[in-house]
Amino acid sequence: MNVTVIVLLGIVGVVLLIVGIAVLVKVLVRRLSSSSQSAIAQQFADSSVVKSDPMANFFGLGSKGGAQVRGNGALVLTDSELWFRRIGSSTLLRIPLQDIDGADVTGSHAGKTVGRSLLRVHFRTEAAADSAAWLVENPESWVHAIESDKMS
Repeated sequence: MNVTVIVLLGIVGVVLLIVGIAVLVKVLVRRLSSSSQSAIAQQFADSSVVKSDPMANFFGLGSKGGAQVRGNGALVLTDSELWFRRIGSSTLLRIPLQDIDGADVTGSHAGKTVGRSLLRVHFRTEAAADSAAWLVENPESWVHAIESDKMS
């Protein structure tokens, strides 16, 4: 075998490996999204869900700083709360709408950025004011929905 054939076989092998990894990632994301959709359906009656994103990427709480690990999960806005559960975790973040002081769009949160706009929510807890942020599709529509829900 000459060098050209070996190089071409190597290139084909690398391309096939990359395609295989891409397909595997797509299948895993689809399964995780489906699992998150099921969690939303089990937790909420369809009529109470104003907005949802089964693969929202959580950027953490402002009070905990940049040492937090980001993670995807189900984000749901109902007429009474903003609810989040990270995939693979049973820990919930529930923010009653009456405790939300505002929502906006930002480029970073808790020292983290991805070069895209994030939904950020400012809220009160028993201890102090805090904030949380998510990478969601169309964060401006989330801000509008949260502000509209708070007014009704």
